[in-house]
Amino acid sequence: MNKPSRPGPLALALESRLPGLVELWRAERCLRRESGGRRPAQAARLSPAELEAAGAALLRLQRGLTGDRGLAGAPYMEEADLLGAYLLYYWPVSYLETALALATLGRRPAAARVLDLGSGPGPAAAAFADSGADELVLVDGSGRALELAARLLAPAGASTHEAGRPSLTTRRLDLQASPDLPDGPFDAVVIGHAVNELWKGQADRLERREALLAAALDRLAPAGFLLVLEPALLLTSREALTLRDRLASRGAPVLGPCLRQGPCPALRAGPGQTCHGEYPWSPPEPVAGLAARAGLDRVSVKATWFALGKPGAGGGRVGALGDTAAAAAPPPEAAAPDAGGPGFPEALVVSEPMLNKAGRIRYQVCGAEGRRAVSAAKDDEKARAAGFFGLGRYDRIRLSRAEPRGAGPEVAAGEARPLGFGPGTVLDILDRAPTI
Repeated sequence: MNKPSRPGPLALALESRLPGLVELWRAERCLRRESGGRRPAQAARLSPAELEAAGAALLRLQRGLTGDRGLAGAPYMEEADLLGAYLLYYWPVSYLETALALATLGRRPAAARVLDLGSGPGPAAAAFADSGADELVLVDGSGRALELAARLLAPAGASTHEAGRPSLTTRRLDLQASPDLPDGPFDAVVIGHAVNELWKGQADRLERREALLAAALDRLAPAGFLLVLEPALLLTSREALTLRDRLASRGAPVLGPCLRQGPCPALRAGPGQTCHGEYPWSPPEPVAGLAARAGLDRVSVKATWFALGKPGAGGGRVGALGDTAAAAAPPPEAAAPDAGGPGFPEALVVSEPMLNKAGRIRYQVCGAEGRRAVSAAKDDEKARAAGFFGLGRYDRIRLSRAEPRGAGPEVAAGEARPLGFGPGTVLDILDRAPTI
């Protein structure tokens, strides 16, 4: 996984927001930094005492959200220390996850009306704002989080559309207690890292979550989209993909990142399988310092996410199968048009490169026909020249004239026969995953 050599547009957009996050955190702690001429780039660096305080709170928050998950579904946003740790660490991560999903979709919702459900202090809404949204409606159960979102996204004294700033409305609402979502239509509805916390531990949690997301789809404009982002943990990822399948079966077109309208092949491949995006990142301060203080490995941004269109409105991804029933049963072999051999006209890389026992570099790729393994000998110069060994998660590729390989024990249930890079194989990299 190669890190970007220099910050890209998404990283720069985030870094412009970091000083405001730190200043808000300091204000909440009643700490005032001296105004003695610090450059803006230094405003995001914490003092040793600040780093110690925020790092301890972050470690507690991380354990509660991704460790024992004891805080998932709890009102942790109402606790000042945990909310502060979220502002300094998870807010930037969630912002980037949303921005990366929007970049993958190729959608820039200029002049769009966006509903952010379970918004917290507004990282997803901020990513939409920086992509050109015109109106933001934030809904969350924490009044404190909504207050901070308003201070971040609509600072006091700023005019509504000053420098392209969108209008902002906040509404306190317990999504578990009330299905009364704001009236649409919305050009986008986003719910980031919140679905997995709703009805946690309840036997009917998936049914309840499905009903909430269906209500969100109902509030979309005909060309609108629902964006759901969840942690890349095995449980949360698989439950998110299950919801994707259920909503797609209701007629909601899959817009991304999948190239497939049918059921998710990762779910069919077994209980230990899932799918998520992973994007290399060299985090700036204060994220880097907090990660080091809490002992967290923060070298990338990971998330399981999906985007769906309004049922009955069409708008499915170009090149994906429009017939869900046909897509659900992949053929044993698929051939790229005029390829003269097995391959696929379009597929998404859905794994890191893996070295198998035969000394081959292997990827999992997923397309309209399902998920399958593709490999090349690690010293194959033709594969190297084609860029095979430099593929990353969510790169979009086309492969033709590949060589069928024996099924073997590496083929998971429901997957097609693996393919190998041979002398006549042609690899086209159609689109790279966005970078930070």
